[in-house]
Amino acid sequence: MIIRGGSIQGTVLAPPSKSMTQRAVVCSLLSSGRSEIVNPSTSDDGLTSISAAQMMGAEAEMMRGVWRISPPRSLEAPEDVINCMGSATTMRFFTAVAALGEGGTVLTGDASLRRRPVGDLLDAMNRLGARCFSTRRNGLPPVVVEGGGIRGGEAEVQGDVSSQHISALIFACTRAEGDTTIRVTTPIESSPYIEMSLQVLKAFGGAARLDPGKRAFLIPGRQVLHGCRYVVEGDYSSAAFILAGGALAGMASVAGLNAESAQGDKRIVEVIRNMGGEASVDFRRGVVESAQGRLRGIVIDCSETPDLVPVIGVLATQADGMTVIRGIRRLKIKESDRADGTVRLINSMGGRAYIDGDAIHVVGPSKLRGAEVDPSGDHRMAMAAAIAGLVAEGETTIRSAECVSKSYQGFFEDLRRLGAEIEVVPE
Repeated sequence: MIIRGGSIQGTVLAPPSKSMTQRAVVCSLLSSGRSEIVNPSTSDDGLTSISAAQMMGAEAEMMRGVWRISPPRSLEAPEDVINCMGSATTMRFFTAVAALGEGGTVLTGDASLRRRPVGDLLDAMNRLGARCFSTRRNGLPPVVVEGGGIRGGEAEVQGDVSSQHISALIFACTRAEGDTTIRVTTPIESSPYIEMSLQVLKAFGGAARLDPGKRAFLIPGRQVLHGCRYVVEGDYSSAAFILAGGALAGMASVAGLNAESAQGDKRIVEVIRNMGGEASVDFRRGVVESAQGRLRGIVIDCSETPDLVPVIGVLATQADGMTVIRGIRRLKIKESDRADGTVRLINSMGGRAYIDGDAIHVVGPSKLRGAEVDPSGDHRMAMAAAIAGLVAEGETTIRSAECVSKSYQGFFEDLRRLGAEIEVVPE
């Protein structure tokens, strides 16, 4: 994929949130009746989750704009290995859910997923009466879950490894034989994703709550979730790239966003404003708009919003002064090492960036130049490279750009609608 520098202007519709789609799929699988997921994400990750639910006995009618999911009377052990591809959310959620079925379940994924940690989740599940293990005994996929149910009780997880471990336990423990307490032993990072899980669970009639004083989640056992009509809202994680493009290279509006969303990545609006750019929210219409302005460097902690780091790094290349992006430690265990990838992307295009401890430092402004970029199969790195290409001299070539389908398969088409000059070239 080749991107040539130039301005953009116009409005696109936000893709559906893959994170909320995946949570709704899990709740549909655990419910007592049929559910309708309206506006589901048909990204690679969304499709991987619905496939996993089908392998565990759900029936799914997948039509344009709506998925109708009928859960099984009891969860079934899959006939084959559940291949979670590159979706860590699917791996972690369905590892926990598989403990509720009868019979064994094996879950694996691609090479990048097999480097993502699940040991903390497996340890907690075993303490709650499940039986599961990593096949290589190293806390990484593939994993085996023997099934037979979850007893409940108390378990501990770390809060700074993956919020998905906490969400996975919350969903599965609604079906535990007794009440469950999940104690979090370190400060919780990416907490908005847990809040999203609690909101989706509530929509299906489930309940769980945080006891802030004890830093613990309390989940009543033997809950009965009810099928419902769940409408998936637009995805701020994807919209962030379009809005950053508007702040750098013209004007861009993204429709279909919930201004009151629990999604942590809606913080992109605040980030653009704090950097001196223009960003506005139309609460009535659900439209967020950004426009080009003179940016300035900021200091920001992204431990709660790690997915924004690559695009904030790109914004920082055009900002006056130093931008310091803190809270990057967990970026090493994403689809790629996104901390290193962000710095390499910026420097390869003529910018100035380096890592110091738990922070990325970007010195701006820089005159970017086109380059050949290998995003290492990471969708967010590919999208960040495309946004950088809008303000770079010459051509930016992104190898294996199709990896954006993991979350935002229409990304390049939307950029083209906004006026970006994009050329598809065979590799």
